[in-house]
Amino acid sequence: MKTGIIILAAGAATRMGKPKMLLPYGEKNLLQHIVQQAQQIPSEGILIVTGYYDAMIKQAFNNYPINLVYNEQWKEGMASSIKLGLQWWLEQNNALTQIMILVSDQPYLNADILNKLLQQQQQTQKGIIAATYDGITGTPVLFTRPYFPQLLQLMGDKGAGNILKAFSEDVAAISFEAGKYDIDTPEDYEQFCLHNN
Repeated sequence: MKTGIIILAAGAATRMGKPKMLLPYGEKNLLQHIVQQAQQIPSEGILIVTGYYDAMIKQAFNNYPINLVYNEQWKEGMASSIKLGLQWWLEQNNALTQIMILVSDQPYLNADILNKLLQQQQQTQKGIIAATYDGITGTPVLFTRPYFPQLLQLMGDKGAGNILKAFSEDVAAISFEAGKYDIDTPEDYEQFCLHNN
C-alpha cells in the first residue's frame, strides 16, 4: 500500500489567539510532535497544508524532510485543505492507494495510533479507517483510493465527517480515547501542560 500523509495546519486558531500548532511541546512544538509521530510509520511522505500561519510554520520546519503547501483558500475551511492536500499528493504520486489525514491540535496522537489505522485497513479491508473517542468518529482517518473522488468534492468546514456518515458500512474504527483532548483555547493548553509536567 502506498500511503500519503496530510497534516492540516491552515487555520487561524482564533480561539487561541496565536498559532496553537506551534505551542511548546517538550523540546519541540505541537506540530513538530505530530510530524515526528507520522515519520515513524511506513508512508510515501508527509505534507503539511498551511494557511494563516504559513510563514511561521515554514520557518519552524526549515530543516525537516517534509513537504509544505500553502492553501490560499484557508478561510473556506478544512475541506479546502483536504482537497488541496490530496490534489498535491496525486500530482506527486498517482499510484497512491490511500491517504491519512491528521490534524495539528491532538497532543496525544502517537505513532502507535497511526500504525493501528494501517493495520486495521489490512485486517478488515474496509475503505475508511477512523479513530473514535467519546462516541465520535474522527481524526486521524485513513481513506483508500475509491474515496478520493468524494474527498475532492468536499465543501466548507465540515471536513470529511459527511463521508464517514454516508459510507458508514465501509468504516472500521480504532479506539483513541485521548483523541478527545485537543487544544483550541488557552485553557485547553494550560490543562494539557498541568497534566504533562
